Amino acid sequence: MVLEFGVLVDVRGDRYGGVGAEVAAAEGLGFSSAWLSEHHLARDGVLPSPLVMAGALLGRTEWIRVGTNVLVLPFRHPVLVAEEAAVLDLVSGGRFVLGVGQGYAEREFEVFGVDRRRRGRLLEEGVDTIRRAWAGELGVTPRPGHDVPIYVAGVTAAGIRRAARVGDGVIVYCATPKDFVARQRLMDEVLAEVPPLICTGIMHVHEDADQAWAEAAPGIAYLEGEIASYGGNEPPVLRQDDYLVGTPDDVVQKLIALHAETRFVEFAHWMRLPGMAHEVAMRSLELVARYVVPGVRAGVGR
Repeated sequence: MVLEFGVLVDVRGDRYGGVGAEVAAAEGLGFSSAWLSEHHLARDGVLPSPLVMAGALLGRTEWIRVGTNVLVLPFRHPVLVAEEAAVLDLVSGGRFVLGVGQGYAEREFEVFGVDRRRRGRLLEEGVDTIRRAWAGELGVTPRPGHDVPIYVAGVTAAGIRRAARVGDGVIVYCATPKDFVARQRLMDEVLAEVPPLICTGIMHVHEDADQAWAEAAPGIAYLEGEIASYGGNEPPVLRQDDYLVGTPDDVVQKLIALHAETRFVEFAHWMRLPGMAHEVAMRSLELVARYVVPGVRAGVGR
């Protein structure tokens, strides 16, 4: 099995009109997937409708897979999700991937009128409903023309058990390799058999390591701050060595070490960090495609 590499698509503010061209560029460089996240009530207008954007990106591309990382399932009726995902599957020729999670931001649950305490159960019941809809048990049409993978996010021990039980694999977002390793060790502790793991996180490269950090640090600080604010936490102190940021060779070695620890089947990174110029992001993306991807594949034998 070939080790896959994809991109996380940052959609917020004035970026809505330009992400199609950027994902098409990623496809042209050989990246196999593009992933869309979701938040609501965000001050910067971050994407609230990943299924709508997925349709737009699938229409702009030819073969790259487009997935959600993640769709917050408790905010939507699962039958509607089953219908919309089936449409995306059919119009794209089987290129849509459904990644779902239970959500965590209290203010989002409040505005949707959903009991946050039930989010785990709503996620599990929702996945079950989607599968039954696609199997023809509920009379839902259209049904997918292909096997649509459902990846489930998990953070806590209970969440990881649930993700492994109901999903085709586990999808994880972490900012640093250390965080990925901690999540994998938790999976190893609570699961008898670990399912396929998709890691999504931060990566940025430049021929000069200090320049790479100078370009990436503001966007990382912004992301870390926003994610912390959604959960009511303090953002971490940023240290360059903690992140997959540096020269292509630096990042290759870190990713090889990360694969040895986590055995991920796919790694996707922010294609363009918040506040980063398009040209800077595309330069890094080209270096990742030219040096990092083949270097990691060679290093892990995949």
